[in-house]
Amino acid sequence: MLQDNPLLAQLKQQLRESLPVKEGVVRATTKNFGFLEVSDKESHFISPPLMKKLLNGDRISAVIREVDAKTQAEPETLLEAGLQNFVGRVKRFKNRLQIVPDLPLFKDGLKAKAVNGIDDKALADGDWVQATLVQHALKDEQFLVEVTALIAKATDPEAPWLVVLARHNLPTAAPLSEFSEQQATTPRSDLTAVPFFTIDSSSTQDMDDAIAITQTTTGWQLKVAVADPDAYIPAGSALDQIAAERLFTTYLPGRNIPMLPRQLADELCSLHPNQPRPALVLTLNIQQDGTIEPDYRFELATICSQARFDYTQVSDYLEDTGSWQPESSLMAEQLQQLSALAKTRQQWRKTHTIVFPDKPDYRFELNAEHQVIAIHAEQR
Repeated sequence: MLQDNPLLAQLKQQLRESLPVKEGVVRATTKNFGFLEVSDKESHFISPPLMKKLLNGDRISAVIREVDAKTQAEPETLLEAGLQNFVGRVKRFKNRLQIVPDLPLFKDGLKAKAVNGIDDKALADGDWVQATLVQHALKDEQFLVEVTALIAKATDPEAPWLVVLARHNLPTAAPLSEFSEQQATTPRSDLTAVPFFTIDSSSTQDMDDAIAITQTTTGWQLKVAVADPDAYIPAGSALDQIAAERLFTTYLPGRNIPMLPRQLADELCSLHPNQPRPALVLTLNIQQDGTIEPDYRFELATICSQARFDYTQVSDYLEDTGSWQPESSLMAEQLQQLSALAKTRQQWRKTHTIVFPDKPDYRFELNAEHQVIAIHAEQR
């Protein structure tokens, strides 16, 4: 009799309007309940039944009631969903497609459908996908997500790396774009006689910087050459735009995804020994106490690296361990001067700046299927 009573409905509405309304962020827990976090010092309990319409990270407005001397939040309006585009795993429930977001505090599958071009029947339990939330239970009565891309099958040994790339919206392959050497509009200095050398890991192919060092009467002169792909990439070209979007080469254990086509990154713009290469060269004069003089200069140049070293070779040589020796007395002298400069600059930094302690590098050991079988800490 009272169910459809307009006076009762009006009274309920008046009572509700008299209660405070707060905005905040939903914080789920490992249990079924959650909290509405209004500020660092204010939060309100959300009961398990109400949490069924919410996701961790949702920004909502809620009515705040006091029950048994404790406050409880009753969600009213969704202001911003805590889940939008995400990486998740396929979960079949009664042969219906669900996606479990690969995020903390998400354990239940969300009802899903696949966009055109993706066969949802081919998606199996554990497959990795990209998905988008298209319906929210607080607003649309139920959750619904769209599968927008298959990242990797559950059995794919490459899955861990493909998931990392997808999670950060990074490309999975080198760009495929045409290029050709451009007619130089600015003259380049000929520095091919300067004894530049590179120091990288033994597996590095994209050697993008080289150095040359000379002892002077007042300290050292250091030249730093950085590979210059502008010689092949016109400003505003498609490849220039791709590089601007990518910004960097992505490094993963056992592989990289270059910013530029591999023929540029690993060959034409890689500072291989005895190969002329376009470069941007910085020349620095450094005093005996480590102070960098203000007369530094940049110039476009053509250089020719004369030696390629790896970190282990140089480290063992400078620490007088092992049998490896530089191939010439000139390179041996450069490595010794580089070591002396490094120690001097380290002392200068300790005196004038804040120096953080060295931390170990970590090297991943992979098997033939690119799975991690060991992680080695390498002290600097």
